[in-house]
Amino acid sequence: MTQRARNLFRRSRGLVLVAIVVAMATPAHSSTEHPLEPPDRSSPRATLATFLESIDTAWTLYTAKDPSVRGVFARARGCLDLSDVPPLVAIEVSAQSALVLKEVLDRIELPPPLDIPDAAEVAELGLTRWTIPHTEITIERVAQGEGDGQWLFSTATVARAEEFYDKVKDLPYRQGRLGGHIEALRYGTDATLVGGLVAALPPSARSEVGGMLVWQWLALGLLILFVLVAVVFAAWLGRRLSASRLPGANFGVYLLPLMLIATPFFGGFMILRLFKLPGEPIMWLRLVFSMTGFLGLAWIVAIMLTRIGELVVAYGFREARPLKKQLVRVMFRIAAIAVVTSIAIKALQTLGVPIAGLIAGVGVGGLAIALAAQSTLENFIGGIILYADQPVKVGDFCKFGDRRGMVEDVGLRSVKIRTLDRTIVTVPNADFAKLQLENLAERDRVLLRENLRLRYETTRAQLEAVMSEFEAMLKDHDRIAEEPLRVRFVGFGEYYLEIELYAYAMTDAWPEFLEIREDVLLKVMNIVERSGTRLALPTEIHYEGGQGASMSGSETGGLAT
Repeated sequence: MTQRARNLFRRSRGLVLVAIVVAMATPAHSSTEHPLEPPDRSSPRATLATFLESIDTAWTLYTAKDPSVRGVFARARGCLDLSDVPPLVAIEVSAQSALVLKEVLDRIELPPPLDIPDAAEVAELGLTRWTIPHTEITIERVAQGEGDGQWLFSTATVARAEEFYDKVKDLPYRQGRLGGHIEALRYGTDATLVGGLVAALPPSARSEVGGMLVWQWLALGLLILFVLVAVVFAAWLGRRLSASRLPGANFGVYLLPLMLIATPFFGGFMILRLFKLPGEPIMWLRLVFSMTGFLGLAWIVAIMLTRIGELVVAYGFREARPLKKQLVRVMFRIAAIAVVTSIAIKALQTLGVPIAGLIAGVGVGGLAIALAAQSTLENFIGGIILYADQPVKVGDFCKFGDRRGMVEDVGLRSVKIRTLDRTIVTVPNADFAKLQLENLAERDRVLLRENLRLRYETTRAQLEAVMSEFEAMLKDHDRIAEEPLRVRFVGFGEYYLEIELYAYAMTDAWPEFLEIREDVLLKVMNIVERSGTRLALPTEIHYEGGQGASMSGSETGGLAT
């Protein structure tokens, strides 16, 4: 809150015409000939005339209980520049300031209307402000904002209205001016019960102390005490209810935030309608009550969105993998943060905090935080990518880089994999998402590919017989797929004839594949033994030359004898 606004609250005498200004959102009154024509605030002369005419008419309509007083009084309030006043109390401040300024203007000497600049003189002289002679009451041209181009009583004038009134309140009214608005409505209540209680109090209770009557200070103290007791009781009852097993126990967590939300409504009713309490403490108390209500609203929204997220996970993603459940929870938490931030911005707006500058500052700070937490954000985004693409999931056996292992956890920051040597490897999400991943668990079949080496002594007939039996054995195997399947002689090695076996085992489990491969290899050994040839092994043969010379070399034969 600005210093000018604090000065305004410091000397305020009362929140008057509350019954008039509670619903001031209706359009301003205008003539029946041109009902949509806005009030004239095109020059100091027009603004001063509009203000005095509107507030005099409003008082007349108020005393006659004419409902059209709302629009007329809104015209008078519209002549004040309230840019330094928190929006939360703008209606009350503008109503009080308008009535106080009317009291001042009814007592001081005003220049003749022709001596006050009109629109033509403003344009000719290039005026941007005009001050009533022998005073500090100033009407300025608004340069920006909602009232751009209009002439309004300046923010300094609005803030010092009570100060001006204190200096002239003992002066008589000018001829033709009635006044009496402030004195007629300074203190009191419209409530019959409260009015009767106040009338029964001793005269000392109706004396003024610090801008309020004694009984109003007492009412203020009781109001604050009641609100505090109600909040403490709601917190206690909520904890007891949540800890119990009674029906509706889950509702206990909502009691305290609901009480906080009710505080500004109850407090505002008591302050403005029942007691009509004036003064700076009331303004500050209303601001505190309002912030309490916003706090309760943000609290209950956060609780509800978190609970909704848990229900969605429990019923909509019951069988989902842990990463998906965690991401659902995170999305609801992000939604809660977004809503709570919106509520906080709205709360700051009611206090008159410049949101544009605040957002700019937060943006710069957010950039610094983002740079400092770059790796964390990168890993978080990597986790989102892993969730979207789903290359692996918990329980999958995969190949990542040049290593293999079983995925045990996919978190928001890293992936944990148990390798073949039973150790846990933690890989940041950003790095894991960049790897070429091979999800071995997603195979519907496992490739069985073996290269067999037969001795060079193997004849063509033996070779063809072996290959034929290999193919028949694979085709007859109940765990080997019929297609694709091949047995081919693929080449001459350094010391062997090479045959390739290519087939698919009908399983997606690695242990089961090992069993199938073992069975196939044992049958291969039997076929080779029956054929009369043998598997090739590297051998070394020594040749004895003349004169006792010897030479040795590798021969592509069988076993040397």
